[in-house]
Amino acid sequence: MCSRLMADTDKPTDEQLSGPVVDRRTTMSLLGAAGLGAIAGCTGGGGGDGDSDETTAGSDDGGDTTTADEGAPSMGGRLKAGWFTGSIDELDPAFISVGQFFQLAGNVFSGLTKLGPDLEIVGDLAEDWEVTDGGKTFTFQLRDDVTFHNGVEFTAEDVKYTINRTISEEAPAASKLSSLQPIEEGGVEVVGDYEVTLRWEEANVTSLVYLTRGPGRAATIVSKEAIEEMGSDEYSVTPVGTGPFEVTGHDVGSSVTLDAYDDYFETDEDGNSLPYLDGIDVQPIPEPSSIVNALRSGDIHFANMVPLQNLSQLESDSAANADRAPGINWYGLAMNQDREPFGSRQVRRGMAKIIDNERFVETAYFGNALPDTGPINKGTGWVWRDDKPSDQDFALEEGMSMLEDAGAADASFSILTAESSLRQAKAMRQQLNERGLDVDVEQVTSSTYWTRYEEGDYDVTISGSVIDPDPEQSLWNFYRLPDEGGVWNWVNYQSQEAHDLLAEQRAETDRDARRDLLHELEDTLIADAPHAYLVHQDDIAGVRQEVGGFKHLSGLRNFHQVYLDE
Repeated sequence: MCSRLMADTDKPTDEQLSGPVVDRRTTMSLLGAAGLGAIAGCTGGGGGDGDSDETTAGSDDGGDTTTADEGAPSMGGRLKAGWFTGSIDELDPAFISVGQFFQLAGNVFSGLTKLGPDLEIVGDLAEDWEVTDGGKTFTFQLRDDVTFHNGVEFTAEDVKYTINRTISEEAPAASKLSSLQPIEEGGVEVVGDYEVTLRWEEANVTSLVYLTRGPGRAATIVSKEAIEEMGSDEYSVTPVGTGPFEVTGHDVGSSVTLDAYDDYFETDEDGNSLPYLDGIDVQPIPEPSSIVNALRSGDIHFANMVPLQNLSQLESDSAANADRAPGINWYGLAMNQDREPFGSRQVRRGMAKIIDNERFVETAYFGNALPDTGPINKGTGWVWRDDKPSDQDFALEEGMSMLEDAGAADASFSILTAESSLRQAKAMRQQLNERGLDVDVEQVTSSTYWTRYEEGDYDVTISGSVIDPDPEQSLWNFYRLPDEGGVWNWVNYQSQEAHDLLAEQRAETDRDARRDLLHELEDTLIADAPHAYLVHQDDIAGVRQEVGGFKHLSGLRNFHQVYLDE
């Protein structure tokens, strides 16, 4: 049934898209159109054993991978969590550009909608909604029992404020709102305290999926009062949301403290208040062996990521497990086109062709990744293809000849990296030095890394998209022109063709036609090589046996139904 639903190209009707529940069949079609097919369990399991269960793998948190004994959840206790990074610098959802920060902030905020346990779109802050005008107008009826963590009541004005702030401050999430009508011309209309209407310039059947709960998404609601009182800098560190946990402490680089929000509005199916936990104590742990040793010893209950070089330790451990979900991401060698010799397309393509991706997967990822020469991942099965253009295929002699002709066969440059990706940087350096290039690794702290990357103060680095499961979401911010929406275009890629194709595919509601446009876009990117595309990495978390209720959706770490059975 799953493959048949995903093959549907019929545009859902306004009635099918309206609330309070969008049925499973329609949601499956929307997920396919949005590239979220892996969430639906159609491309392999979301759990640690690799099973694909259509009933659970597409819930708000993914497949049920509970490790504690099933039964009534235990109430109370504090989850000790390790985050595989040097620091957690940004928790304001509109401005997060680092996947690991997304994972934590998702427990602090709510969206207008979310995905329910049976793959239906259900309300989060919205109780009901109506879609009219051929999919261009969405009117949401909002809950009237929600407060922010500062005690201020949530109303429709907060929806308008959130969207207006995201657009006016040109936050990364603004790209998801580019087809919204101008706000003051009816794009967002507050109809009443608990009713708000969104109007789009053109129909987009996937827009309802993009309004689901998730950090970095367009309708992750923030608190106007808190931002005005605290200021943006403080809010970015200790934000105020309406989610199950509130930030009660944040010492950047040392710890984040989340406490259960007593007035959180959601309950479980038995009417019990959520969350089950009293709180979560998060410790950044950038050293690979340290985070795994802490998990095995019980110093932490949960690791948001498992360093691949230590994965085998968990696979043989009786007290802690490696929990896998399909990787909906891409990673590549980002080449700064403002630094010589990477302004030359011939050099960038030559670089791509001298990299052996299969060898790189074995040395850098211990085989836990899929080598690839393009950015569209296998999780988005409706647009994935094995027969991508050969412009970046490994061909050592051809690649070296291209570099020699461009005068770059002995180029000297550095790979910028933080500790969390040091192994990948060293594996890349080894290959490139073997080719006669003069390459070194420059390791910096996590915060310094992101500052320098965003400011273009680097030669090359290994980076990519880590959470966005729709092809547009993983490409739009990276490859739009830098001054026209490419907020993560830190390689300074200048292609009007790619820019226009991104806009064209966004407006295309027929999935087959959109797939063709995305293939044309991927062809362009592979040929221009703003990145030498490398891999799609598996998403692996570490979970101790006493942790129950964790449901793994690739890229996210949601804890509102997690409990401890100690």
